Amino acid sequence: METNTPSRKRFYKSWHFLSLAGKRPLRILWEVFYHYHLDEMKEELQCWQQCALCNDNSAYSEENAREDLMDFIQHLLRLIEACHILNERKNADRKYKQQKRLPKEARQMIAKMNIPVLLTADEKKDPGQVITQFCKTFRRSYAQIELLDMLDSVITYKGDKEVNKGNLMMFYEALSVLVKLAYRMCRHENGVKSALVRGLTFFR
Repeated sequence: METNTPSRKRFYKSWHFLSLAGKRPLRILWEVFYHYHLDEMKEELQCWQQCALCNDNSAYSEENAREDLMDFIQHLLRLIEACHILNERKNADRKYKQQKRLPKEARQMIAKMNIPVLLTADEKKDPGQVITQFCKTFRRSYAQIELLDMLDSVITYKGDKEVNKGNLMMFYEALSVLVKLAYRMCRHENGVKSALVRGLTFFR
């Protein structure tokens, strides 16, 4: 007896925001900061740093590695703020549509949150220079390995600090895709700054 069971599509995964990384970077910026507000990203990254520095069974058991990690995270925090500013400018319409249904008090509260504090006034006007600085300071391969080493150090952390390990991969993916987008911008033929001036049309 024949059945009408529909055929299953093999080796297929449902939509994931990482699938947009190479096609619609503006959308993926929106997705990253939709799932993680700026303050939340910075707080979580600082938690990762603490776990890494306290984990002797990690890539950071030596002094030099810990020093490099602290400098890398400081630059990464600045990169996150620069990407947040870029997202606020380029995805303003999406943000307006998202928040217009919220009560006035909620909108006012949100407006007081997620304020970049690590960038100068000039860097806030031109976040592209922060992105360029990050990419010139760190090789892409180094940045990718450092993110993986941090992830491993948090997974294997056995100290007393409370860590939400159920969300580790999602946060790692958010960091990874922001770094990937940064190097993509720097690789563009006209550079980050001119691309931002033109409205980042290659990112649509």
